[in-house]
Amino acid sequence: MHFSKAFTLIEVLLSIVIMAILAQATYQIISGVITADSAIEENSARFVEMQKAFSVMDRDFSQAVPRQFRYSGTSAKAVIEYGENKYQSEGAGISFVAGGSLNPGALLPRGETVRIWYRLKDKELQRATYPFPDTVVGYEPEFESIFNDVTSFKISFYKSGGWVRDWQNKQVLPGGIKIEIETEDYGKIEKTIYVIAGEH
Repeated sequence: MHFSKAFTLIEVLLSIVIMAILAQATYQIISGVITADSAIEENSARFVEMQKAFSVMDRDFSQAVPRQFRYSGTSAKAVIEYGENKYQSEGAGISFVAGGSLNPGALLPRGETVRIWYRLKDKELQRATYPFPDTVVGYEPEFESIFNDVTSFKISFYKSGGWVRDWQNKQVLPGGIKIEIETEDYGKIEKTIYVIAGEH
């Protein structure tokens, strides 16, 4: 009798141990699936953010127009402004005028061109727009982040069959723009954009 009861108790204990092991294994599997699913969602959202940023840049740069502009009262001599650390950028800083801003029937109080800026600030690739090519005295563009965790932002310009880092002739647009950014997760990313109204 005592042996039978002891054996039954051992079986119950073994069953509890086995169930605990299975429960722990099941929890780890479910936890792993949830973690992987969360990582996939996060990576997908990040990838969509990157695609959207490059889509915006592709639209802006491809539709750049050779329209001279004034900035805070300066004379209109440039169609493109570019420089390292320009516009308080921690990388490349660039400004130009782009077309393609719809104004059906000229009903809105603006033209069909907009002034655009890009810069890198606090690990954010930032963009600013203004509904007119010329800005008023004292105006400062309001930048908005379009892509974050960016550690480097560089621009190359297509000229005479090759790429150059600086664009000296501010009277004309380059035939192409090469965007180079580095991020903490994707590393180096390049995007080449054809400028329709540029010098080819």
